[in-house]
Amino acid sequence: MSMDSTGACSQVVPLEGGRNFRDLGGYRARDGRKVRRGLLYRSGSLAGVTPAGVATLRGLGVVGLCDLRTSRERLAEPVDWHAAMGLSYWSRDYETSFGELRRLMESRLPDAEAAQAAMMEGYRRLPFEQAPAYRELFRRLRDGEVPLIFNCSAGKDRAGTAAALILTALGVPRETVLADFALTDRVGGLERMISRPATEGSLLANQSTEVIRGILAADPLYMATALDLVAPDAQAFEQYLEDVLEVDRASVEVIRERLLC
Repeated sequence: MSMDSTGACSQVVPLEGGRNFRDLGGYRARDGRKVRRGLLYRSGSLAGVTPAGVATLRGLGVVGLCDLRTSRERLAEPVDWHAAMGLSYWSRDYETSFGELRRLMESRLPDAEAAQAAMMEGYRRLPFEQAPAYRELFRRLRDGEVPLIFNCSAGKDRAGTAAALILTALGVPRETVLADFALTDRVGGLERMISRPATEGSLLANQSTEVIRGILAADPLYMATALDLVAPDAQAFEQYLEDVLEVDRASVEVIRERLLC
């Protein structure tokens, strides 16, 4: 594990066929404790995990997988290895999501500023649009279903928001949460993804490079927009957890005791 100047941990776990797979452990909470390593993993799509990758996951002792992708995404890139591992697998059937970015990619935005504005509006919706998935994640953490993986397609929007909410609930400072989000640009290969849409048939093929970057980048401003809405202060975040995710104060304390050391 390495740490950059922002205090963000680059706990990348080599996973053959994986994408943006990393341990969420190592971050320090405000009370001085640290998030335990080896209990919670965030990821992009896991459809390409090879037999060697599955062996890695077995070695990590993973017991559960929460797949935040849409029905369309899961049909296009199925995860067909989890049953053989005996993992507790969760997904939900839904067809439209800001996290899928499909409509945004097809909308022919005029410039980078428009792309950024659209992304910020999307991030205001994510904590509520994806509430069923985030509710399930917190429930599993409360019930001790760890080590646990949660993933979306790129591991940025839906999974990134999940990571931000969990880290915030654990008492990790905002600047560290945003730095963890921004790591996706480096770990997830932003420059490679920006060049890929030029291939024929891509949803982004007709967009400018600046617009593509605005859509695909893990800009801390995007996550700050979401957190400013649901967690402007501790009391507001506690209310969001209880009212939207059905996570009461006692459950938060259980999760903190389980995930912090």
